[in-house]
Amino acid sequence: MTGELTDRARRLLRAGIAGAHIVALVCVVGFALGGGMGPAVTAAVSAVLVIAFFTIGQAVQIRVAERPPKVVLVAALASYTARVTLLGAVLWLVLAQRDRFGWIDPPAAIVTTVLVVHGWLLAEFRAYRRLRIPAFDTPRPPGE
Repeated sequence: MTGELTDRARRLLRAGIAGAHIVALVCVVGFALGGGMGPAVTAAVSAVLVIAFFTIGQAVQIRVAERPPKVVLVAALASYTARVTLLGAVLWLVLAQRDRFGWIDPPAAIVTTVLVVHGWLLAEFRAYRRLRIPAFDTPRPPGE
């Protein structure tokens, strides 16, 4: 189903992906130059996880954008719960098997995660600000 709301959600997705990728590239190159391949790989993996997290959430919003508001809310909450649960499982796996994941550079993971999230959100906010969203109630016919 395609409509005005779906198009808006797609614009937000494209903006978020662009912003996140720009920041991710800066992080990976920065950590490669400053710390070598280990931190650069950690930064790349962290960026991929952040971008996947937000892309899945926005894809769900695109899928249900034209539905009633309650359906959109339930879909958003269910998607968020599933994504956070999956990230929690990944974190548990990494912490439970530290010897297998010793290559992870914590500063690179933390800095990249925070910056890529900010890159996504700032680009999405900028795109949102440019959307044309009517800020008024539709007129009602007399007698309604």
